[in-house]
Amino acid sequence: MRPSDDSFYARLFTLSDAELSNYLQHYSDYKADAVYAAMAELRTRGVYVSDDTVSEIDRYFTRQEQRVRPFNLEPRHLRLLAYAMGALGLCLAIFVYATAVPTSQNPLGYDPFDSKKYLRDLEMYGGKINILAVELRQWLASLWHGRNLACVIAVLTILLSSLVWLLGASSASSQDTHAEQPQAPSDP
Repeated sequence: MRPSDDSFYARLFTLSDAELSNYLQHYSDYKADAVYAAMAELRTRGVYVSDDTVSEIDRYFTRQEQRVRPFNLEPRHLRLLAYAMGALGLCLAIFVYATAVPTSQNPLGYDPFDSKKYLRDLEMYGGKINILAVELRQWLASLWHGRNLACVIAVLTILLSSLVWLLGASSASSQDTHAEQPQAPSDP
């Protein structure tokens, strides 16, 4: 946003020195742009702003920017972590897939869901939702064995590494955006 578009910048020149000094004294209550603009306006009016105050404000806003970054890592480190997670997870999924033993047959010798009597009893005691719940529970239990486990590991690896990579990419783009914003002019 250009300074002339914001109402704060439009009324900045009408504020008194005391009001502008309030921005410097209570800098944690305001945005960094407003504090730096107030500091620049005070300096153009010839009001002395101590170097200690300026360095304290700079330290505060630098710490605030660092807290915005996830995990407090550089974006390139997050992307590198995402690549390593993806490679390791996919290698693990391939290993599990290659070494998986076939699933054993039902110990009863048949699947109870093939029996109409079993399905009728399930529906009679719990309704259609009971049949769906049993099917869902059996499906979820089957995901954690054999080759299905390898597929679950691969999908979760891809999702998690993509999330970490996107965090790194968004953190990098926000750093680029902050780098392009002009800072308050320093003393001449």
